[in-house]
Amino acid sequence: MSPKNSIGALEQAIKILEIVVFEGRNGITIKEISQKIDLHPSTIYRYLNTFVNYGYISRINDSSYKPGIKLVELGNYVLNGFDLREVAHPYLIRLVNEVNQTAHLAIREGNEAIYVDKVEGPKTLQMRSRVGMRVPLYCTALGKVLLAYSSEEDIDRYLKEVELIPRTQNTIVSPSRLKEELLSVREQGYALDNQENEQGIICVGAPIFSFGEQVVAALSVSGFFKDFSSDKLPGILSSLQKIASSISRDLGGPRKSVTN
Repeated sequence: MSPKNSIGALEQAIKILEIVVFEGRNGITIKEISQKIDLHPSTIYRYLNTFVNYGYISRINDSSYKPGIKLVELGNYVLNGFDLREVAHPYLIRLVNEVNQTAHLAIREGNEAIYVDKVEGPKTLQMRSRVGMRVPLYCTALGKVLLAYSSEEDIDRYLKEVELIPRTQNTIVSPSRLKEELLSVREQGYALDNQENEQGIICVGAPIFSFGEQVVAALSVSGFFKDFSSDKLPGILSSLQKIASSISRDLGGPRKSVTN
């Protein structure tokens, strides 16, 4: 077999594996796979049988298949070698270069968000944020993202434990209104801090997903409110979501931004 044909066979195998992984969570048949890739069912069967033998695909019945446990083992092994900040930092630099505003990366720790990385924008607006600083969940874009993708039970527990103290005149202090806001965050795939944590500062945040579509962090862009006018915000938001999606992809998350 020529090298060209060998590469072609490998590409076919990868395509079949990806179809099963991304579309066969509840099982997918050989016929369904053949409709998505230009291969004869008997050829697809031979590829699938090899993947089954190695544990990368599981056979549900004679013609239906789903992702195998071996993929989880490999995924966890790879993810354990990733450092979130190491993966995300080049993307923060790219984001800052695109939008000319300050970018933050944060994770949730208890009832707060903690900044794990920051890249200052060229606008010279000195923000008091710093790596290691803790901020509330309810009044920051990063925090809203991290809270919005929590379970309903966790959100209810949070609202019982945390007092929604007004930090500016725009801060949401009503638990019911905050729950509505969090629902909107999940539906639209981003959060807005409209001068709710710091007067004069607007922030937009987006989720970062890892393997299993779990939100492990949030990415944000922050700046002076005049730089986030209605004509500028869509462009900033587009860059933010695209780069958050790229970080998610590198962490083993979904290829496309998940918004609900």
